[in-house]
Amino acid sequence: MINFMTGELEIIHGIQSLLGADWGRDLAVFASRYLVFVFVLMAAALGYGKKRLAWRRTAYDAAWAALLAMVIANAIGWLVQRPRPYIVSSDILQLIPPPLTSASFPSGHTSVAFAAAAAITLGAPEIGVPALVLATLVGLGRVAVGVHYPTDVFAGAMLGILCAYAVRFARPYVSRWLKRPKSSAS
Repeated sequence: MINFMTGELEIIHGIQSLLGADWGRDLAVFASRYLVFVFVLMAAALGYGKKRLAWRRTAYDAAWAALLAMVIANAIGWLVQRPRPYIVSSDILQLIPPPLTSASFPSGHTSVAFAAAAAITLGAPEIGVPALVLATLVGLGRVAVGVHYPTDVFAGAMLGILCAYAVRFARPYVSRWLKRPKSSAS
């Protein structure tokens, strides 16, 4: 396990070395901290308009998938308690303020970004590729700023995608359950 983590630390160090200039670090900070909010705007824009029922469903799916991914990622992080790269190695630069938790695995930001991107891809394939590219940039940004290992990001991406599929699969059943007639207790 130690050799595996050493390899991941070397990858992070290599990415940080490639960033070099201030603009590279600024881009990594933006991708890691703020790009996830692009999905909020993207999902909200999908549902805007009276004649876009399918896109509104996609927006709901993206929101529910992101929420589910965030809850599951936080629960897994609490159970696993993998220390963040900048804590493990003094060679890794911490380019953003410390996250709220010290747990690194899986990446919550990446989970949320991929949950929204996958839900958008399933519901509106015409904008799926840009959504997935943005989600990938979120994950790469999290590695580049030193708060996640590559495997944290990979696990977060897989978790997000699974959450999007789970929400998409569950939607018809939940809709039927919510629309069933209520029995009156008299």
